[in-house]
Amino acid sequence: MLLASQHLVRLGTKTPVLTFHDVIPHRTQKSLWFDCSVSEFTSILNRLAERRARFVSVEDLYLHLTKGTPLPPRAVAITFADNYLGFYRYALPILRARKIPTVMFVHTGFVGSQVGRPKMSWAQLIELDREGLVTLASQTVTHPEDLRTLSRVTQLKEMADSKASLQKHLGHPIRFLAYPNGRFNADSLQAAKQAGYAMAFSEEQAPAELSSSLFAVNRYVHTKWDRAWKDAYGK
Repeated sequence: MLLASQHLVRLGTKTPVLTFHDVIPHRTQKSLWFDCSVSEFTSILNRLAERRARFVSVEDLYLHLTKGTPLPPRAVAITFADNYLGFYRYALPILRARKIPTVMFVHTGFVGSQVGRPKMSWAQLIELDREGLVTLASQTVTHPEDLRTLSRVTQLKEMADSKASLQKHLGHPIRFLAYPNGRFNADSLQAAKQAGYAMAFSEEQAPAELSSSLFAVNRYVHTKWDRAWKDAYGK
């Protein structure tokens, strides 16, 4: 069992953290489970707005979990994984219009890649970083399928090299990490801490305050958004 500790304050609140992946114009027969069409993304945000959700940043969440800083009622945190260009093209304009903060977890070895699904370039990431609405964070270098199959030394290199690359291009510290595919073990937690991250995210489907560690903060995949809301706030 993973140890709790890691300075995670135990609170009476429950905050859902959602993670999205690629955003696409329209769903087709070739779309995968993690794809979210523009209409689906807009619908989720609309339904959360109808429930009077208040969107908070990853920094707000960090201060809440480590210092007990209060979040607004019905707080929800939004995250994105995998640095897809679809985020820049389709999700970002919606987030900008609604002033919704989010965090993008980047696997630095694929920045600018046009192989398979296109990824955002460094120029685009720098643009986001300077604007401030999107917090940039790490998702390792090569996005290993399962970190648990790697040694702690290899995990540490993936995390540290990604952090260094982001810091070199953006010019400031990178504080947050997400484990690829949400898979991690005790070595992952220790590697994340050793690499100098302040907080790391899993994909355990539960409110953030119920996380086993500050280096394994729970997140719901976006298809579970309604369950996430009900787990935190009821109907």
